[in-house]
Amino acid sequence: GDDWIINGQKIWTSGAHYSDFGLLITRTDPNVPKHKGLTMFFLDMKSPGVEVKPIKQANGMQEFNEVFFTNVRIPDSQRLGEVGDGWNVSLTTLMNERMSIGARLATGFPEIFAFCNDLVTENGPAIDDPAVRSKLANWAVKASGLKYTSYRSISALSKGQRPGPENSIGKLVAGPMLQDIAAFAMDLEGAAGVFTDPAEAEAGGSFQAMLLGSPSMRIAGGTDEILRNIIAE
Repeated sequence: GDDWIINGQKIWTSGAHYSDFGLLITRTDPNVPKHKGLTMFFLDMKSPGVEVKPIKQANGMQEFNEVFFTNVRIPDSQRLGEVGDGWNVSLTTLMNERMSIGARLATGFPEIFAFCNDLVTENGPAIDDPAVRSKLANWAVKASGLKYTSYRSISALSKGQRPGPENSIGKLVAGPMLQDIAAFAMDLEGAAGVFTDPAEAEAGGSFQAMLLGSPSMRIAGGTDEILRNIIAE
């Protein structure tokens, strides 16, 4: 009839456990080259045959999920784009996803700057240490670059254009930066870095939580390696 029957699975689906609808790219023709034969749909996540299994992360959160599809029926009216043109549709969704991640991703720079202003080490205020100041200056430049790169994306959208590779740049810079800042803050804390209780830990344990959550940002929406390929091409 007018339905498609979907079988398969997908891992690392953010927010699937509380989402009402999902985007699904499927292989509808296995006999053509990789980027062809794909078709995109939107579906009701409560549809029969959809099973969501949350994945518990190191930071105690459950933001990602594995989703299984067993004989899930999707009406053709829920197809996005033409049959076999799912790759083109997915480029639009991926670029918008990378823009939303790269433009809004917390880098940790305001937090580390405030932390270094307040922290007193064995050698005096951390902010007076030339090595600390050098790190902060480097991150300040990156934070500024991220801000203006996101402005480029917003300008393109305002002109009706599709978000481009600048969003991959933003995400590629912001993810590792968040991880580096969290690791540096933990180094500054020294032995006190083992405390995770917000009542006991320096800065309320925010950098410990940041360090445990930061690797996910280098995977979500495309890994560092994939993004480098996209930017180069």
